[in-house]
Amino acid sequence: MVQLSEGEVFKRAIRLPAFPRVVNDILKTLDDDNATLGALVRFVETDPVITARIISAANSAALGARRSGQLRNVQMAISLIGLARVREIALAVSLAVFAQQSQMSAHYWEHSVAVAITAQELGRFTRSSPDYALVAGLLHDIGQLWMARFYPLEFQMVRTALNAGQENIIDVERHYFGMDHCAIGALLASQWGLPPRVVAAIGFHHDPSPALDDKLVALIHVAEVFANALDLTERLDNQVTTLSEEACAAIGLNWEEDLGFLFGKIEARTENACRIFR
Repeated sequence: MVQLSEGEVFKRAIRLPAFPRVVNDILKTLDDDNATLGALVRFVETDPVITARIISAANSAALGARRSGQLRNVQMAISLIGLARVREIALAVSLAVFAQQSQMSAHYWEHSVAVAITAQELGRFTRSSPDYALVAGLLHDIGQLWMARFYPLEFQMVRTALNAGQENIIDVERHYFGMDHCAIGALLASQWGLPPRVVAAIGFHHDPSPALDDKLVALIHVAEVFANALDLTERLDNQVTTLSEEACAAIGLNWEEDLGFLFGKIEARTENACRIFR
């Protein structure tokens, strides 16, 4: 067992792969009324992988619309598929690269993708921050990455205890680390300069009650419970945690609506999106 401090989390975090700056750049454009198409083009053009993905998506859209010729210009590609789709591609690709460099198991990142997609679709369904939801969903368990990287023995002891059915993950982590992955994740997100609402969503995704004034916090909590309940990634250690009724109310989720189409879309998108991380 160890007793972690915030200082140790920050100190060791510099040994993690560099967090992609383009993520922060794109998130800043969401709240900037003066952000221009040109600014977004400059951000995505700094990364050839993102640029290739955007042009590929635009050409697929052009083919579907029966347009002739291959698009090779980023600005034209963005104009065709729209800013929202461009942001989604850029964020997903950047974080996929970060995931590969972090050398965590495929199951870890597939769960993160499942929560991100679930959060994004829930965000659209309830009209709540789909772009922020994508980032917060992908990073919600980033504290576990830190634990596995720097304390692999204790991390494995936590997994063993959970598989044996002992208590819940938060209590077990606090026993072995003196801190849980939510708190560590929030510290990392803060160090990387992510928006405060993303930091809060990561920090409170297991217990959203202290921060339900921000819909993003409620959204990530509900998304994780849904992703586990739907068993989107078929994990052997899948745990369906308690769903906060207050969080559901905060995002305006109406249980009387037919959610079958929403769940079907989440399942289809998760399967497709996980391929990026494989």
